[in-house]
Amino acid sequence: MRLQKHLHTSPRWARSALAALSLVGLIGLVAASGCINGETIESPSHDGAGADDSVGAGGAASSAHHAAIHNLKAAIPVAGDVLIAGGAGASNRSLATAEFFDPSAGQFVVTGGAASSRAGASAVALSATQVMLDGGFSGVAAIKNFSLNLEGNVLSGAEIFDEATGAFSPAGRMAAARMGFTATPLTNGHILVVGGQDNLGDVLDTAELYDPAAGKFIAVNNPMSDRRMFHTATLLLSGKVLVVGGATNLSGDTTSSADIYDPASNSFTPATFPMDHQRAAHTATLFTSGPLAGKVLITGGVGGSSFYFKDSSAEIYDPATQEFLLLSSFMNEPRSLHTATLLDDGSVLLAGGFNGSVAVSGGVLSGASGLISNSAETFDPNTGDFTCVGGFNTETTRCNQSMSVARAGYTATLLATGPTPHRVLIAGGIGAADPAAHGAALSSAELFNPAAGGSFSATGAMSTARALHTATLLR
Repeated sequence: MRLQKHLHTSPRWARSALAALSLVGLIGLVAASGCINGETIESPSHDGAGADDSVGAGGAASSAHHAAIHNLKAAIPVAGDVLIAGGAGASNRSLATAEFFDPSAGQFVVTGGAASSRAGASAVALSATQVMLDGGFSGVAAIKNFSLNLEGNVLSGAEIFDEATGAFSPAGRMAAARMGFTATPLTNGHILVVGGQDNLGDVLDTAELYDPAAGKFIAVNNPMSDRRMFHTATLLLSGKVLVVGGATNLSGDTTSSADIYDPASNSFTPATFPMDHQRAAHTATLFTSGPLAGKVLITGGVGGSSFYFKDSSAEIYDPATQEFLLLSSFMNEPRSLHTATLLDDGSVLLAGGFNGSVAVSGGVLSGASGLISNSAETFDPNTGDFTCVGGFNTETTRCNQSMSVARAGYTATLLATGPTPHRVLIAGGIGAADPAAHGAALSSAELFNPAAGGSFSATGAMSTARALHTATLLR
C-alpha cells in the first residue's frame, strides 16, 4: 500500500519539514528544523547503513566497517542489557535490525533481526526473557517537488524477541494497523495498545489488549473519548492507565482530554477534568515514591489547532481528584519528542527534543521553524523546580549544551546493572552537533551520570544510525 501526502509549501526551507505528526514526516520535520535551505530527500534502495555522527566527524562510516558488523553472528544478550530495535535509518527507511547495549563493555552488539522493519513501533517486556515489538511504519519516506511519499505500510503484526536465542518470532496481529500509538504493560500481564494512525490516515480512538498466554489481541470494550496519536499512556499505582492528549487528526488539531482505562472492566472512562494545555509528543512520568508519589508529571509537547505551538509548561495529574494542576514553574526551554526518565533519587531527567513550531492548514504544511535541543534539565519533586544540567545561558535563553549532540526522537533507558548502574543510556535519534544544523539519524550514544548535578559522557556507538526506534531494559 502507498500512503501519500502532498505538501504545497512555498518556503524552500519547509521542503524537508514533512507532514506534521505523520510518523516518518515528523522525523523529516525535526531534520529540517533550523535549516534555511532544506534539501529534497531521496531515499536509496539499501537498508541499514548508519552515518558516523561522532562530534567533529563529517562523513559516513566506512562500508567495510558496516560489512564487518553485518557479517557477525547474532549475539545473545543477558539481564541488564538494553535491546535496541528498528527505527528509521539515515535514509529515512525503516529498519529491521536489532542490537543490544552491554553496560559492562560500554558497547553495542548486533543480535538477531526482526521479520518486519519498523519505525515508531512499541516494545514491551513480556517476561524476564521476552520482549514484544508491534506496530509501526514499514517503508520509506521520499520528498520530491514539494510532495511527501510514504511508500509502505502501517503494521498490525507483532513479534517477540527471545533473550535466550537472540531471535524474533511471530506473535499475532492487532485488529488495526497502528503507528504513533502506545503500548502499556498491565499488572495482570496483558499489554494495553491504544490509539495511533492506521493505513487509511485515520487517527484511532480504539484500543486492544494483548494476552501473552493466548498469544492474541482482544478488543477493549469501548472507544476513548478522543482520537489520539503521539499521546501518552501511564500505568498508575492503582493498576489503571491514564491516557492523555495527542493529535486527533492530521490537520493540526490536538487535545487536552484524558481517559482512564480500568482493566477490571476492560473499558475507558473520560477523566473528570482535561489538562490545562493541549499537548502531543509530550512526556508523562509516574512518581513511585516521595512527595508526589502516585502522581504524574506531564511536560512539554506541541499543541494547538492548525498550528503546533511549542510548549515549555508542565502539569501534575492527581489520581485522587482526577485534576491536572499547571505548575507555576516552567521548563527552561520548550521540548517535544524529548524523553523523561525517573532517576533513582526521585527526580526526573528531561533531555533533548525539538524546540520549535509547525503550521498546518487543511492538512497541508505551511511553515516550520525551530532547533533540536542539545541540553537537559531535571525536575525536583520536592521543590517543583526545573534546573538546567550545566547551567542556564542568559544569551540564548535556554540551558547550556550538556549532551554531546542535539537529539530528538531518541531513547533514554535507566541502567540497572554493570559498572554504571543508575545512569541513563541515551541512544540515537535525529540531530547533529549543531542544534541549528540539518539533522540526520544518529548512531552515537552517551550516558547521563546524575552525580554532582549531572553530566553526559560518550559511550560506544550503535552499529546503525536510528531514530524513533525502541529501547527495552532486559531483566
